[in-house]
Amino acid sequence: MSNLFITYIQSISSKFSHKETSEMGYRADFEILLKGVFESINVKRIDHDARAKQGNKPDFVVLKGDIPILYIEAKDIGVSLDKIEKSEQMVRYFGYSNLVLTDYLEFRFYRNGLSYGEPIKIGEYNLKERTLKAIPENYELVAKTLIDFAQSHKEPIKSGAHLAKIMGGKAQRIRDNVSQFLAIDSDQNKELARVYDAIKKMLVHDLTLPTFADMYAQTLVYGLFVARYYDDSSDTFSRQEARELVPASNPFLQHFFDHIAGPNFDKRLSYIVDELCEVFQHADTKKLVEEYMDDADPIIHFYEDFLKEYDPELRKRMGAYYTPLPVVNFIVRSVDQILRKDFGLAQGLADTSKLADGKHKVQILDPAVGTGTFISATIRIIYERLLAQKQEGRWPAYVHNELLPRLHGFELMMAPYTIAHLKLSLAFKQTGFWKFHRRLGIYLTNSLEQSANQQNLLSFGFAESIAEEAKQAAVIKNDTPIMVVLGNPPYSGESSNAFYSGHDVYKTEPMGGKLKEKNSKWLNDDYVKFIRLAETYIEKNDEGIAAMITAHGYLDNPTFRGMRWHLMQTFDDIYLLDLHGNANKKEKAPDGGEDKNVFDIKTGVAILIGVKRRKVSNEKLAKIFRAECFGSRKAKFNFLDSSSFGSVSWQEIIPTAPKYAWIEQDEKVRAEYERGFSLNELFQLKNTGVVTKRDKLCIQESPEAVWQSVQDFLDLPESEVRSKYKIPADVRDWKYDWAKQDLLKSGPSEKNIVPISYRPFDTRFIYYTGRARGFVGWPVERIGRHYVTRENVGFLITKALRDADYHHVFATRTISEVIFLSGITASNAINMPLYLYMDDGSRAPNLKKEIVAEIEKTVGKVTPEDIFDYIYAVLHSPIYREKYKEFLKIDFPRVPYPKDKKQFDALVALGRELREIHLLESPKVGQFITTYPVSGSDTVEKISYEDGKVFINLEQYFGDVPEIAWNFFIGGYQPAQKWLKDRKGRTLSNSDIEHYQKIIVALIETNRIMKEIDKV
Repeated sequence: MSNLFITYIQSISSKFSHKETSEMGYRADFEILLKGVFESINVKRIDHDARAKQGNKPDFVVLKGDIPILYIEAKDIGVSLDKIEKSEQMVRYFGYSNLVLTDYLEFRFYRNGLSYGEPIKIGEYNLKERTLKAIPENYELVAKTLIDFAQSHKEPIKSGAHLAKIMGGKAQRIRDNVSQFLAIDSDQNKELARVYDAIKKMLVHDLTLPTFADMYAQTLVYGLFVARYYDDSSDTFSRQEARELVPASNPFLQHFFDHIAGPNFDKRLSYIVDELCEVFQHADTKKLVEEYMDDADPIIHFYEDFLKEYDPELRKRMGAYYTPLPVVNFIVRSVDQILRKDFGLAQGLADTSKLADGKHKVQILDPAVGTGTFISATIRIIYERLLAQKQEGRWPAYVHNELLPRLHGFELMMAPYTIAHLKLSLAFKQTGFWKFHRRLGIYLTNSLEQSANQQNLLSFGFAESIAEEAKQAAVIKNDTPIMVVLGNPPYSGESSNAFYSGHDVYKTEPMGGKLKEKNSKWLNDDYVKFIRLAETYIEKNDEGIAAMITAHGYLDNPTFRGMRWHLMQTFDDIYLLDLHGNANKKEKAPDGGEDKNVFDIKTGVAILIGVKRRKVSNEKLAKIFRAECFGSRKAKFNFLDSSSFGSVSWQEIIPTAPKYAWIEQDEKVRAEYERGFSLNELFQLKNTGVVTKRDKLCIQESPEAVWQSVQDFLDLPESEVRSKYKIPADVRDWKYDWAKQDLLKSGPSEKNIVPISYRPFDTRFIYYTGRARGFVGWPVERIGRHYVTRENVGFLITKALRDADYHHVFATRTISEVIFLSGITASNAINMPLYLYMDDGSRAPNLKKEIVAEIEKTVGKVTPEDIFDYIYAVLHSPIYREKYKEFLKIDFPRVPYPKDKKQFDALVALGRELREIHLLESPKVGQFITTYPVSGSDTVEKISYEDGKVFINLEQYFGDVPEIAWNFFIGGYQPAQKWLKDRKGRTLSNSDIEHYQKIIVALIETNRIMKEIDKV
């Protein structure tokens, strides 16, 4: 064995002496070494760099027969293995049972992603001299360790978090392999292709290969986990055993597991699945999941952790968040109580009455069934009612004849669909029912897609089960009188269901007419589409209940006024339990305490319960009842657990035109506010700021830096430019080639470098051609033309507020960047220029003449600047902001008409003073109130505030900085902090140091002037 290593070291040492030798140059020698080491256990097959044909894998795979027993990832000699250990690549390798990481000299061992044993070196390198020094005493140790490590897979898993990582890694491997296999037309792929084609043809018609690979991998991995979780025979576990655990209540899943356990299952995937089965065999899954036992539904909560490891972006994108049981149970109990109270159905959800056609009256649908939590809770409440009535003897017959025919659920993702079936089968088993003579009504389908009744799809096996799935889902969608729709639909602003158009009825003004919104994209959120779907089912049935928990933006956002109006036309009563928890808005409880979300998300949520009773006419709008709950998550859960629908203190509110907001408002204050003029009406032209799509490239701190970025972009290789300016992959509105073409068309010329208001008190520079989808993605030229090389001033303001408080107004003399006022999308800065320039260079006020005339009735002749400064003062009034805070959250500000000329002139003067300070045009900002007493590197390193000192590093600080300036907000930012944070790691110039001190003066002066405004 020693001779084998001696020959190996000599060979790679010779190659290492040449600088041009790459990592690949040592692989042949390494393969010879591996074959020699593993020959003693009769292992002769070493697959070397087989990724192209086998999918993403480490560089070497050691196989015994066709079974992989060891994976090896090789890096170049000299590469830091410590850094590789912390890389994203190693995270992916949690999916490999036995992995070795090596630089051809050092060997590190990993069992299921965790470090195993100590690293061993057979040599050391000197990069400077290009020499290797052998460590011969470790030759035998490495050989023995490699052999022992490859032969042993039975390391127990000690934590649920570790198991989730392993499962996530295996799922990634399966997903990536399936994607690569199906990208190539090969006879080996026939079985996989057959499954893909069947699902696409009969279930998910817009299915892509990557989406299929994801569905397939999730279903396989998590399906095996659930099967193992409920497997009482702990000694063995295999694909074949998992098949036997699939309940007869779902022929589709049975056929899917037939596929996995059958002889035609792809052998290139079988070893990954068998590795996972072996992991499960040596993992006490029940015990590991006990870590989650503080949650009433541990197996589902574990699924969330699996998704987080497997693909966190997918988890976010699909809105797949576990619905806490207090929320679920409250909704289910509420539906049950309303059925008994409003519809006269004494048994509520347990009602067995039938319609004239013989179908059950109380048909229940969860259109986003997920893992079956709402259906499970429904089963539980019905079972408990029969128990309370001492009718448990009827339960088996009741389930078969009266319950299964009216419980329905739709789910698009195969993994939660799998879990739902297994979970609900076991839920029934726990009640004493286990002999299914009919399937569970949970279907794999896209709820938002109208299924046509499937015909002429005669097939067999797996394809036959899919055809039957599609056919039965279509019956529910088209022919079943759904009376109850409940659930937690996905929240996804970037909807993956673009084909659905049923919610277009919401894109109207109340009373009719097209919605007058330039951007109604928030109405395309998936939760909006699911609310519309629920409304459609209840409309079709002419009576019923829609009960869902969703994002709560639709309650008061002006864009949703058509949606609110339409829902009020459909339902008789609408109950809204606002659970708040909006981290984006920094919501707090009324007492100033914390307000947490019931989910691990930033979007606030609310429960919607719409009730429609059957009647001849529906001329009146629905009555709106509202309640809300603030506080900690635990407090909200306690409220939901201890409350019934009837015990909640519902307050009726009267929504009013034109917004019909579903929030409580002081009607007297609202009427007063509405008498003012809207900035949206006053300014004829307005739009969001510039969206570069690539700030690190396009926006710089000086004209010189902008010009350098332009030169680099044109002169350097693309890869170098992307690396230097951290440019990610191209997107719809910014492509590398388009950007280059735009630069070339423009000259390039330094004349195109213009200032841009980037953040409060932070003016930067940009190369601006005005062409969309060029060097800048969205230049918003219709606004830019009135600033670039022009004398102008404008408002930067938000349409709606999603930050905690209103500080969202500023002035600009330049084009502006879209998130000038806040990083929250809904609080984007809208630029409203005071003047519009014509082609001949003349200009006209960008103000509605009728509003100007109304102002002049009270105060006499005014200039556009007077009106600007008057508004600027009013919007900075603390009294105004507090009094109208609820209205400032939902639309452009409305400003009261001036009371008299004296008040107007006083506010104009204060507004002008404030504007000049914010634009740093006032001489006052140069009268520093702070110090900068210590010389040093001037590098911004660690920023902190202590006793009036703003430290930029350990030694240097700005002194005498008032705390009010340090904490002062403009928009969603604190400029005294934000300006420095944006320069962390940089050296401040002399002008930077002066500029920061001007900011402090400006903030203190702003605070002073705001108090003066309130006196007026």
